[in-house]
Amino acid sequence: MSTTTPHMADGVVRSRGRSFYLELEPDPVFAIAHEPDNAADPALGVVICPPFGWDELCTRRSMRSWADVLAQAGYMALRIDLPGSGDSGGSARDPGRLGAWLDAISRSADWLRLEAGCGRVVAFGIGMSGMLSLAAAERGAAIDDLILWSVPARGRTMVRELRAFARIAAGEGGEAHPPEPLPPEDGVLEVAGFVLSAETVGDLERLDLSTVSLPEAAGRRVLLLGRDTVPADRALAEHLAAQGVELTVAAGHGYARMITHPQFAETPYRLFGEMLDWLAPSAAIDAPVMAVPREPVTTSDCITLRVGEALVREAPFEFEHGDRRLTGILTTPDANVASEAPITVVLLNAGAIRRIGPNRMWVEAARRWAANGLPTLRFDAAGLGDADGDEVGFHANYEFYRDEFAGQVRAALDELEAAGLPGRFLVGGLCSGAYWSFHAGLADDRIVGLMLVNIWSFFWSEEIAAARDARRARQLLRAGSWREVLEIALTEGRIFRMLRTRAQRLLRRERGDRAVLARLGDTIDSSLGLLRDRDVRTLLLLSLGEPLVEDFETDGRIDRFDEWPNIDLQRIPLEDHVFRPVWAQRQVHETLDAAVERTLADAALRGIV
Repeated sequence: MSTTTPHMADGVVRSRGRSFYLELEPDPVFAIAHEPDNAADPALGVVICPPFGWDELCTRRSMRSWADVLAQAGYMALRIDLPGSGDSGGSARDPGRLGAWLDAISRSADWLRLEAGCGRVVAFGIGMSGMLSLAAAERGAAIDDLILWSVPARGRTMVRELRAFARIAAGEGGEAHPPEPLPPEDGVLEVAGFVLSAETVGDLERLDLSTVSLPEAAGRRVLLLGRDTVPADRALAEHLAAQGVELTVAAGHGYARMITHPQFAETPYRLFGEMLDWLAPSAAIDAPVMAVPREPVTTSDCITLRVGEALVREAPFEFEHGDRRLTGILTTPDANVASEAPITVVLLNAGAIRRIGPNRMWVEAARRWAANGLPTLRFDAAGLGDADGDEVGFHANYEFYRDEFAGQVRAALDELEAAGLPGRFLVGGLCSGAYWSFHAGLADDRIVGLMLVNIWSFFWSEEIAAARDARRARQLLRAGSWREVLEIALTEGRIFRMLRTRAQRLLRRERGDRAVLARLGDTIDSSLGLLRDRDVRTLLLLSLGEPLVEDFETDGRIDRFDEWPNIDLQRIPLEDHVFRPVWAQRQVHETLDAAVERTLADAALRGIV
């Protein structure tokens, strides 16, 4: 049997993926095919259906690795983004989402059978996507077998869990002062920044897998996985067994470590090995359960989307940088020649979140700006999203602040310019993406504008990190939050950092913080001065409670912002680093749109566009 570790070369994890689109209606589906080394038709293909919302962000790298493991074992794997999610077309608010999702899974199975020549097709789904996969199989999709991980029998159970998670996520958002709260939307479910419309919620609640009737059930195999110590759904297991499927029930170890914050998510390789063992008999079956579909699946390397009254064109954008392949999606005006646009916009990862941005905001922004004539790239740096790189390289915060990332941003600018796009750039990101933008802007005079959203710091320093940890601990101690102080001390190596920098005395005097910050003060001032002298229009957008604001107040820089008239400091009245409430997302969009307009106006006045 093939190894269950992904393809590696010189310590770099390399993907076998090939990106394209399934041209489906109403929304095209972004897909990545992971092909086995053997050129002959594979005996088995697996369509990997992503979970919903935040869970999809957490599992992105794991599903990429699972697809590579399948390809190494000689199977074809196809990863998809469901319509209205990820890099696929449409919006989660569009009508008919359930039908579009079922059709996307069904046509993905058709592609594996018709285009990839797979003898048998298996659908793999987690949570909601597992429910959709089984429902698609009942409705005649060319799916023979299924792997269902943490899948409830009833949609009402899943929606109830989503509502509970939504309440927890809302509680984590901290203090909020929305300037004009949005009126409630009847039936709409906001789950950690992602939205399900009232229609979609109703359709999901009506799903009941305990009543499905699978065609030719006796010829099918199903692997039903629980989640660590939580067993698989008993009602679903009993119903499938009663229909005569060859049912295997297993624990599904590794779920909790995978469904966590995207930065700390761990790939469940042990379970992958168990799933490969289970798949082997399916690959040996000569005839599929479902007949070969007759209608071919149309695919394309690019798609055209309607945004308002305009059309935009979207395509994968990939290039080699050193020993890695870096990836992105480029959205360009369809009615105009992209090279005639005034500037090109580049959006970077938000921490460990893939290129779609927090709550899919980068997708929405890129399509909106392209509809207004600006080509926009949303880009995965090495080790993130679908780009090559070590998938565990970001468990420590400092890994996000390596110098190499600004170099990757500049390499992306080179590739865009070589492709004939405008050679003046507006670059932005959230958190570490903002940090990379800032340092690329310092080094590259092609960058005429920056959008720095919740940037943690202008420069990384162990000392400033320790000072902030101590400051946060003091605040919590004064509030009586001893438990959170203990969690800070025991996670992310913070206690060791504080010891290394002699900051372990949590109640030390404030002047210690000022001394630490002062060491970087001159460098920060000179860097901001460089951007000012080059007239780089810079948006600095910060939530409530962001540590950079406290730094500004501590070192007095907040009172000196008139020294840098090119910087526009804006605040979002919410203690949420990734803007999960819909009202906050809308305010961020409006602020970013205004920043784009200011950058264009400044550049036009200076005659550089």
